[in-house]
Amino acid sequence: MEPAVKLLIVDDDEVDRLIIKRSLRTAQVEALLTNTALGSEALEALARETFDFIFIDFMLPDMNGLELLQKIRERGITTPVQIVTSQGDERIAVEAMKTGASDYLPKTLLTPEGISQSIRSAIRLHRIEQERLKTQEQLTRTQNQLETVINGAPIILWATDQEGIITMSRGKGLALIGKKDSESVGESVYEIYQHLPSFTACIRRTLSGQQSKCTVKVRGVWFDCLFLPLLGSQGQVAGVIGVSYDITERVQFEEELKKAKDEALSMAQVKEQFLANMSHEIRTPMNGILGLSEVLAKTALTQSQKEYLQGIHTSANNLMVIINDLLDFSKIEAGKITFEVIPFELKKLIKQLLDILEIRANDQKNSLKLLFDVDIPPLVEGDPFRLSQILNNLLGNAIKFTKNGIIRLHVEILAEDEDQLLVEFTVKDNGIGIPEEKLVTIFEKFTQGSSDTTRKFGGTGLGLSIAKELVEAQGGTLSVQSEVGKGSSFQFVLPFKKIALKPAPSSASSHLSPQNREVLRHTRILLAEDNSVNQLLVKKVLQDYGVQVTVANNGLEALEHLRQHAFDLILMDMQMPEMDGYETMQHIRQHSSEVQDIPIIALTAHASGSETKKCLAAGANAFVSKPFKEEDLLREITTLLPPKGLEAAQLEAANSTGWVQVDLTYLENFANGNVEFMRDILQLFIDQTPGLVQELARAVSLSNWAETRTLAHKIKPSIALVGIQELEELNTTIEQSALNRTNMENLPMLVQQMVTLVTQSIQQLQAELENLRMARK
Repeated sequence: MEPAVKLLIVDDDEVDRLIIKRSLRTAQVEALLTNTALGSEALEALARETFDFIFIDFMLPDMNGLELLQKIRERGITTPVQIVTSQGDERIAVEAMKTGASDYLPKTLLTPEGISQSIRSAIRLHRIEQERLKTQEQLTRTQNQLETVINGAPIILWATDQEGIITMSRGKGLALIGKKDSESVGESVYEIYQHLPSFTACIRRTLSGQQSKCTVKVRGVWFDCLFLPLLGSQGQVAGVIGVSYDITERVQFEEELKKAKDEALSMAQVKEQFLANMSHEIRTPMNGILGLSEVLAKTALTQSQKEYLQGIHTSANNLMVIINDLLDFSKIEAGKITFEVIPFELKKLIKQLLDILEIRANDQKNSLKLLFDVDIPPLVEGDPFRLSQILNNLLGNAIKFTKNGIIRLHVEILAEDEDQLLVEFTVKDNGIGIPEEKLVTIFEKFTQGSSDTTRKFGGTGLGLSIAKELVEAQGGTLSVQSEVGKGSSFQFVLPFKKIALKPAPSSASSHLSPQNREVLRHTRILLAEDNSVNQLLVKKVLQDYGVQVTVANNGLEALEHLRQHAFDLILMDMQMPEMDGYETMQHIRQHSSEVQDIPIIALTAHASGSETKKCLAAGANAFVSKPFKEEDLLREITTLLPPKGLEAAQLEAANSTGWVQVDLTYLENFANGNVEFMRDILQLFIDQTPGLVQELARAVSLSNWAETRTLAHKIKPSIALVGIQELEELNTTIEQSALNRTNMENLPMLVQQMVTLVTQSIQQLQAELENLRMARK
């Protein structure tokens, strides 16, 4: 249904008004009528509201219809107007149309049909005219805006035909390259810009129908250019339209930003190198102090000597804590801190840590209390080293700032789901406390509770900052509440993954297996080390296992020994006079064909990841950080040395026949006679391990070394339980290679060997499982 038409009737004759009203009803035109008898009244009505159509009688008391029409148009009112007159004078009709009337109608034609048709036609034409005017205004406004952009912004707007002849060239940006508007019209773009091949190439590509972009430099000004194809009436490419925008300021800013970034990176590298050098200079003598104190502790000593030795060892360890704080702080700032995700026994780890801290607590006459949630599973997955670091920091602070008090550690589940649990750790003491105004800054770097804390208690002021960073980097939170004189309470929450397997026995032991002792016996090792204390330490550790050690004081001496004698392995210090370890390893790998494949272990006091990679890149197979532990050094050596004698023969025979030696002794002891448990473990190995090994092979094929290491860790406990030593050693080799980025080219072969061994193992374990089932019956 059409909306009602708003009509204004300007006529002093009541009869005429009635005729118009009746004609509208007869024509079924829905209308809202406003009647005025005078022209002045009509103007007042038009000032108040808007109408769709106006009837004006030519003869009015105060003016004629043409005068009223002229005043209406002078006010900018474009409403359709129909002049009604009793006279059929064509002259009046012409004047009315010239003045702006939509139509002229004699009163003799005031019929329903005439009025209806006249109104509808006039309104329709008026609306069409209004749309045209509106479109014209929008076009004019758009053109004005475009002109403003072209004349005000540093752009060049241009176009070419299909031959590359410029048909338009405008914009303020032309002045930047020494040109004026339309100066290049009619010239070939290929000739003008032949010195900009990327520019002309984009034009050719656009003429083939593709949108193109490029960045060019013209007379010292950088432009971003966008090219769009112009299409003809048949859809064919008829030319190119392009816009080029001055980006010189942005390019300069990016160059300055890059320069600043390079300078910051350079400073970071200088800082890292400084820390690495300081680490080396401090760790090298510390290696001797800690190592020889351990060796000395094994000899016969008086009680006073033992106490003095313990004091030396404690002081050295305290110094190592400070060194490690500084290095961890550097790694965190550089974003290079890494985390393990491996299975470990949470309660066992905490108890071991508390046993170590018990001595320090007793010195302060403090007691340590542990409240451990019984619902926490025995085995979880996470980073045990970083957890120990966080707890050692918080508990160490609690002990340091408390005397004759109690330090409580609460460990409880905060939340859990099917695969993960959130564990809250709370370290609470009743020591000196922290002032309220210091609580907001206590986790900031180099900050302590008060100005005299360092003088009274020592420390770097980095411990809490590092602890907070370590917690948050693992997705946890750390907070503190404290009151001066009443003590402090630190709470942190960490997520851990749940795992179902029982813990495998720890392999970290200084007691070597008979097989590894046999590997070491009569082994010839060349030690390249210029520090006499470290020479003494390494010789003492290795000679106890029957290793023949030859010492070289620098790289040149090491190369001379290699030319004269045969060795099974080299221990290479990185910082030596004459020729350092990096140069020596590179010379061995590149120029000493007789010994270029000899295993080399880098002895480095540099603890940063970049220095470790540098060692491996120079030719090391593995590395041991100073100060090293005896078992770490022995493990790396035995990993790289080949098996000897009967063990090697058995290994070769097993590989050739498909036979794998399975020893279930440990599983039997672990199960304590529970045959059903043993069956479950064997079935679990049979069901899960082949799939995990296939995932391991896929990770190696994708060079995803982090995933490779994680999967090797995941497989390790089940291999240990079923007692397949050959498989366990192979898995350890793969894990260490992925961790240290060594022996990478052999990893695919090693994984394939592991796949074969697992297949062979499954067959034998199925037989063992069947034997257990028969025994059950």
